[in-house]
Amino acid sequence: MRRTQIYLDDEQTARLDRRAAAEGASRSTLIRRAVDEYLTQEERDTAAWRAQWKKAVEETAGIASYLEEGSEYVEGVRRRDAERLSGLGS
Repeated sequence: MRRTQIYLDDEQTARLDRRAAAEGASRSTLIRRAVDEYLTQEERDTAAWRAQWKKAVEETAGIASYLEEGSEYVEGVRRRDAERLSGLGS
């Protein structure tokens, strides 16, 4: 475990002390619990976002099968651009 110092305003300190007394726990214990909950929620939110993104990709994959593959499309754009630029130089 590592020691970390934080600043709390008077109201936060009073509320934390009341909660700690009610639970028979220390400030540090409550702060560690709060940090764990925050980090766990953050991880859940990230996992939910990834799942939603993956579902959207899966549902739209192949929807525009008439389009060229990505690399073919890029090469075509580059080729047409080079042709256009060479025509400007003439």
